[in-house]
Amino acid sequence: MREYQTGMREERVLSKVVCNGCGREIPLRGADYFHAEKTWGYFSEQDGRQDAFDLCEECYRKMTEGFRIKIEEK
Repeated sequence: MREYQTGMREERVLSKVVCNGCGREIPLRGADYFHAEKTWGYFSEQDGRQDAFDLCEECYRKMTEGFRIKIEEK
């Protein structure tokens, strides 16, 4: 989950990132995280829905360890 603040020029400035998995705040400096966005297309049960989420490294690792087919590392 991302929270934004409006600056003087009314531009969106990232102010906080919270892990959707564990709920912990992810430091904006010195930490990395996974961000995903998906807009569902026609013929899906989610037609037109837009989803977005952020995961800390630990939650990302836990999620990907559960995959039946392992992710491809490049």
